[in-house]
Amino acid sequence: MKSTISPALQNLALQLFKIGAVKFGDFKLKLHEQYPDAPLSPIYFDLRVLRRFPEAKKAAVDVYEELLKGIKFDLLADIPTAATPFVSSLSDRLQIGVVTPRMDNKAYGSGASVDGMLSTDEGKTAVMLDDLITKATSKIEAANALKEKKLVVSDIVVLIDRQQGGREEVEKNGYTLHAAITMTELLEFYRENKSITPEQYIDITTRIEALNKFIN
Repeated sequence: MKSTISPALQNLALQLFKIGAVKFGDFKLKLHEQYPDAPLSPIYFDLRVLRRFPEAKKAAVDVYEELLKGIKFDLLADIPTAATPFVSSLSDRLQIGVVTPRMDNKAYGSGASVDGMLSTDEGKTAVMLDDLITKATSKIEAANALKEKKLVVSDIVVLIDRQQGGREEVEKNGYTLHAAITMTELLEFYRENKSITPEQYIDITTRIEALNKFIN
């Protein structure tokens, strides 16, 4: 096991594998909407399933808490809906409020574009959390929604970086990405602890390389 991977992160990686949140096969990703002829992905992360497994969910929240150390913020912001259960638990644990940018237009009630925001929150710093990053479209849209309401957004925190252009896009737009682990590191961890065979590792990484070459 890599010494650079913290015990909390090792626990999360094992939990993800145990509950089937990491799937191997042939998958279309959101990026295939832009690149319909791209090779299918040999790996898919279904982190939404963590909400069904309290032990795995707690492992994710532990890693988020670890990632947030050293980041200055006044509010947590979840990108709906994948990160919402984790951010709710983090809010309870850290005793810090949550704001949620709406990704649709609310034409009724208060018409709020950011749920949970108070008038006294203008000028406060919100740290955005999501489950993973492939491309950065939804992250940038959410950050812009928060900034339109005069919140300060500098940092975006995710569990997994799929290394398919998201980090570069985030940084190009002036934000800092904090990812617990990259897809490469996670696959190496699974190979080292024999969750996947060396042959599986070679096949998966070769196919990922072909996909990345197509989209880049």
